[in-house]
Amino acid sequence: MVEPVHADSFYSVSSAGEIHERLCFEYLDMDRYYSKVLRDERLLGDEVEKLAGNLQFFLDKERVEINGMDVKSKVNYCDIFLKGTTDVVAVVYLIDFAGHLHKGSNKIETWVEEETAPYDFEILWRFPVGTRITEIETILEYEIYGDILSLWAMEGEDVGGYERMMFNLPGNTLDRR
Repeated sequence: MVEPVHADSFYSVSSAGEIHERLCFEYLDMDRYYSKVLRDERLLGDEVEKLAGNLQFFLDKERVEINGMDVKSKVNYCDIFLKGTTDVVAVVYLIDFAGHLHKGSNKIETWVEEETAPYDFEILWRFPVGTRITEIETILEYEIYGDILSLWAMEGEDVGGYERMMFNLPGNTLDRR
């Protein structure tokens, strides 16, 4: 009933190793399915539970390691938002995972299913202030802006597979502002 048209993700990395992700999928909803769902509290609860469960299923299939240790992502929040008076609706998830990071060199690796991007998407990683991103291995396009990593793909491009981020955390990030 709805057609996915865009996605974006924002990861916030703490020096303690907590990583918080805000993931937003946008859908074209010409039949106003989600408008109806949002007007029925029970239907909304069922839909949000189903969406969160579906995403958790896919996250459980991914492999993520921080400094060589397996970590698991968990969906902790899901909601549906209308995008003004348009036919676009957003489904927003908050996802958390954590590993052990330390001063100096760190590595985050992911293995996800390879596929063709069904729509454009962007990903931003925000590392602690003063972090130096030293190496990126990915098939996505990317740019590094100091301690921020921006990745993206356009509809029809290959995505997924193995990815690695190497970065150096400073000793005290609060002193780097």
